[in-house]
Amino acid sequence: MIKRLSLLLKLFIFFAAQTSLWADAPYSYSYIPKFVYKNQVFPVTILVKHYNLNDPPHFEFDRMSLLQPIESKPVKTLNKEEAFFTFYFKAPEGSKEIYIPSLNIWNLDHSFTLMEAKIPVKELQKKDKNFCKVLASNLRVNRVKVDAYDINHNLVTFTLEATEANLEDMHIPKVIDDGIENLKRDGALTTANYYFIIPSNQESVVFSYYNTIKNRLLNKKISLKNQSGSLDNSQLKPKDLDFDKIKKYALISFTVIVLIAFILSKDFIYLFTFTISTGFLIYVFLPKKSICVQEGASLYILPTNNSNISLKIDEELHTKVLHKYKNFYKIEYKNSISGWIKDEDTCKN
Repeated sequence: MIKRLSLLLKLFIFFAAQTSLWADAPYSYSYIPKFVYKNQVFPVTILVKHYNLNDPPHFEFDRMSLLQPIESKPVKTLNKEEAFFTFYFKAPEGSKEIYIPSLNIWNLDHSFTLMEAKIPVKELQKKDKNFCKVLASNLRVNRVKVDAYDINHNLVTFTLEATEANLEDMHIPKVIDDGIENLKRDGALTTANYYFIIPSNQESVVFSYYNTIKNRLLNKKISLKNQSGSLDNSQLKPKDLDFDKIKKYALISFTVIVLIAFILSKDFIYLFTFTISTGFLIYVFLPKKSICVQEGASLYILPTNNSNISLKIDEELHTKVLHKYKNFYKIEYKNSISGWIKDEDTCKN
């Protein structure tokens, strides 16, 4: 009986010592979510006690783990002698649970390892027909631009700003084609441009995202009225609109009338006006720049890297350039099909 009591006392002392040791550990997890949703971007925070500005800690997650932080540099927050370092992860889509990999931490005074931590992954159940696949603690549309894409459609650009968000997955249902460009992360903050095509008579766009703070879907209705496009995006118009054709025909008619007036009156003012007008006609109707497109090149619907591909060019093609936007060329292909070709897909020889 005495031996048993002695053994229990030793075990109690051992576990008490271990608890004290862990309590005095210089590093620990300050925040790990109890669960996350698929595709959710979430924070994991490490507490550093007795933080020394002249001897900051170094962090390295187990490189063998498939799950790694989105950015290797954490966000640092100071509170007197304590420091909080936050890493952001993204939950994969095909797992029911994930493991934050073990973390090695060291500085001149300490070397420590935080063991891996398990987090359940849930499927988001609260969805609706307008869900855009984004989960965020906050999402804002800072700017809206609308440009004519063709006679029946507009190209819309949203400038987005979100916190703890998977903007790279954004997709508004029922849009014809869409893509994300200029995605940038700075800690919890994410910004991006979201492009999509809609019918030109559509006056607003409705979508919803899941707010991870309020734990519910929030709807956003964005008006497209009186949202003029930028000069850069005006180059995205694939063809001359009917009004442009009317202006050309009017210029031709004016030139002919001036020529007739000169013939009848012999007035050199009409001759001078005729010369100027003819110069404008030559400029307007000059052949456009031609390019050679490689066989197998992709024809994109939008001049963005994430745009859908409408078709592949089946043979080497020599064609005129309708418009140029950044590193994309607008061309017209067979059967009046138009689209965008990357500069890298043009013939180099």
